[in-house]
Amino acid sequence: MWQFVKKSIQFLYSLYAFFVFFSTGIITLLYYVIISPLPNNKRLRAVYAFNRVWMKTWGYLTGFIFEINDHDHIQRDEVYVIMANHVNILDIFTMASHIQHPFMPLAKKEVYRIPILGQLVALNAIPVDRSSPESRAESMRNMVQKMEDGTSILIFPEGTRNRSGKPLKKFYDGGFRLAIESQKPLIPTIILNTRNLQPVKSVFLRPGRIRVDFLSPIPTKGLTQDDLPAFKERVRKLMYEHIVKEDKSFKDFSPSETD
Repeated sequence: MWQFVKKSIQFLYSLYAFFVFFSTGIITLLYYVIISPLPNNKRLRAVYAFNRVWMKTWGYLTGFIFEINDHDHIQRDEVYVIMANHVNILDIFTMASHIQHPFMPLAKKEVYRIPILGQLVALNAIPVDRSSPESRAESMRNMVQKMEDGTSILIFPEGTRNRSGKPLKKFYDGGFRLAIESQKPLIPTIILNTRNLQPVKSVFLRPGRIRVDFLSPIPTKGLTQDDLPAFKERVRKLMYEHIVKEDKSFKDFSPSETD
């Protein structure tokens, strides 16, 4: 009986949380359209300033608290490749509202199919179809161009949500290739506790605290594509160890295990 009551409460709460998101998302989408004629970086600053208010309001109404640590690592006049771990949709909400300078995420085509969210992402992201070599090459060219224009890039290097029982999946090469080609710093970013607020095998949400740790930027000046494997392993090991140390979901994992 208690399990039935618990599931019913979770269902009703999740329905409410998504309703608040999507209903306020319509207003946000209208705002995005209104400011779309602005120059790209000015428009992105306006987008994410609005997103911070939007997500703070959504969190207040639904019981989500965002804790952001070491944001001072991100300099407003610098361009970065920002890499974050990815567990569920809460990661997207969090990163879209807590980076304080112009950036564009790399978004897989599946996200564009989600009502409202897909349209919101389409106005501010670089699309990619990971199954198409042509699409991956085009997205790389787009990202390089955006970085040359002063826009940072957000990438989830695992490619898809991590539904495994491990702290991280294997990383794709693309983000590391971009960082080396652009010679711009890479910021490893750790999103904690979203796995507890939306378990891997559940669509239900739970209210709680979402924590984001921006680690120190890693310079890429002087690196070449020959350095990519070692560079990727260095970043993954750093992120892996931080997750094992800080996320209670992985307290039984050894920090030295990286596979």
